[in-house]
Amino acid sequence: MVKRFSTYLDEFLGAFKGAFPVIVFFMISFGLVYAVFGLHYAIVVSVITVFFRGRYKKGNQQIFYYIRLLVVGSLLIGFAYLASRNLWLCILLNLTIPFILVFTQSSQFNPKGYFSYAMIFVFMELMPPETLRELNTELAAFAFCVCLMAAAIWIYGRLFAGTAGRAFFLPRVLGELSELILLLPDPGRKEELEERFGGLLREFHRMSYHQNFFAVQTREKQLYDMASTIIQRFSYLITDHEWQEELDRKHIHCLKQVSSCLQKTAENMEAGLSLTEQLNEVRRLLRRMSLPEGRVRVFCRSILHMTELMIKNLSPVPQSARVVGRRSIRETLSHIRLRLSSESFEIRFAMRLSMVMTVTCAISRLLPVTHAYWIPLNAFLLLQPSGEDSSYRMKTRPIGTMIGCCIEFLIHPLLPGVGSQLIFALVMISLMYCAAPGTWYQPIFSTCYALTLTSMTLDRNTAITLRIVYLGAAVAVVFLINRFFFPMGKESQFKYNLKGLFRLNNSYWDIIRLGLYQTTDLSISCELLTYFHTLYEECAGYLNKNKSVPNGNELKTVLLTLWHMFSELEQMHYLVRTNRVGPLEKQSLLRLIGAIQEELYPIISAEKLPDRKNLPYRDKEVVHVLSQYIKHAEELLQYKACIPF
Repeated sequence: MVKRFSTYLDEFLGAFKGAFPVIVFFMISFGLVYAVFGLHYAIVVSVITVFFRGRYKKGNQQIFYYIRLLVVGSLLIGFAYLASRNLWLCILLNLTIPFILVFTQSSQFNPKGYFSYAMIFVFMELMPPETLRELNTELAAFAFCVCLMAAAIWIYGRLFAGTAGRAFFLPRVLGELSELILLLPDPGRKEELEERFGGLLREFHRMSYHQNFFAVQTREKQLYDMASTIIQRFSYLITDHEWQEELDRKHIHCLKQVSSCLQKTAENMEAGLSLTEQLNEVRRLLRRMSLPEGRVRVFCRSILHMTELMIKNLSPVPQSARVVGRRSIRETLSHIRLRLSSESFEIRFAMRLSMVMTVTCAISRLLPVTHAYWIPLNAFLLLQPSGEDSSYRMKTRPIGTMIGCCIEFLIHPLLPGVGSQLIFALVMISLMYCAAPGTWYQPIFSTCYALTLTSMTLDRNTAITLRIVYLGAAVAVVFLINRFFFPMGKESQFKYNLKGLFRLNNSYWDIIRLGLYQTTDLSISCELLTYFHTLYEECAGYLNKNKSVPNGNELKTVLLTLWHMFSELEQMHYLVRTNRVGPLEKQSLLRLIGAIQEELYPIISAEKLPDRKNLPYRDKEVVHVLSQYIKHAEELLQYKACIPF
């Protein structure tokens, strides 16, 4: 018993230590807003604290971030005010604003990206100002809290620079990859290789993926894209062990040369030295590579190709004609096409969130009962991107809420004045920040906080009753919409992800087709590559966790084959970018692309796939890459019956 208590105490102290900066920020902000603007505007503090919680460990933010937060946040507060004016504006804005926020701020790999900005709209709509003068005061309180957050993050960064988040350091990644390449031929260090690479892979792909439309394109992000491609190629070799059959002294020597090249490039980057010598070394290795056709050759040449482009990007006068700073229209349209599908995560979750907020906000406006805004507030917190996560919260939140109501019923009579009630409420909100979101005990503290403040103007028993009834109504609405409107269970998500992998093959061929006549933006293909990789990880993880999936082994083969094909697409894109397809060969390649796209998505048959043994191209590497791609496409179509769509 004592040991268990000690374990719980250690866990609590650890959670309190982690949440301490957030608690301090909330307490100071709450006190200042209460003193300057009044208790009614303290809800702004809760919203800004969410932003602070997600940002303070990342170090000082650029001024653009705070300007964007001020502008977008003020617009959302304005829309929230309009939504509170009448029922029709409420329906219109709740259908559109949550949808836009999910579509632009979230992705399948950052599903909660919408949450912070959506909180501004939802919370401000549910407790709106009554007059334009109060709206101006609310905007002033919001701007005041943003300034407090900027100051707090700056102070935290100055005091705890050693633990604050740091920008990604490219030379360290190249140096790490150079060491991992040396581990590839050593079977005895396989576990070490996979463990070190796994951490690098997960962190880097989430960092590289462009998660919203407000991101400014910089040279640094272009480098992330290029390094992401290198990492994807490396993971291609780690996952598939068939290539080890072709490994001999010559292959090992080539891997060592590539490793040495990456290491020297990393050292020169870190020291700020000229990379001209390294560029020449990369080109020399590409020119003199005499490995036989196979996976190791494809891997080595892919790594060197992308390293060459990376060095060019780092040169004082970039050789890319692309002006860095803003996304091009073509890039933005490509990004939209990835999401604009009834099968995409963004569309399906955006529709569910819009539906939930529209229905619950309309109900809260029509009900002639006080504090009806608790219905949409609870619904907003209950609805999660994953249907399973929503179901879990519909179990844990009622449990925590009931316990919180019981505590409030017992404790509130013991709090004699407003001062003691405020202290109790602040203690409860502090404990809430220590609790993990979605757990059964987090709602205990949020319920006590909300009921304590509400009981200052409403009878305690009435407030407790309404809290329980409104939560039940929110659970019912979320359950029905999750069940009947755009359901997103993990099994369904797996099917959509798998279909997305096929669709991305066609998207990449569109880029290659475009590249036959004009220079393509590398960041578009790199984003496709990163998107493919993250989808692949989601699918592979689902199959590994669910052994009973029908045709599970065949589907793993399908995934691996798709991975091979995407690797070959990346090689083909580079060959097109470097003009390895002659002017007279372009029409032939266009016909080949059309035939492949028709066969792969949607899957029909292999009747129209070109003959890979008679490809009419002069460049041997073009012939090799295309023949390998067609070979894998033929293998893939053999598993047509196993693919669940």
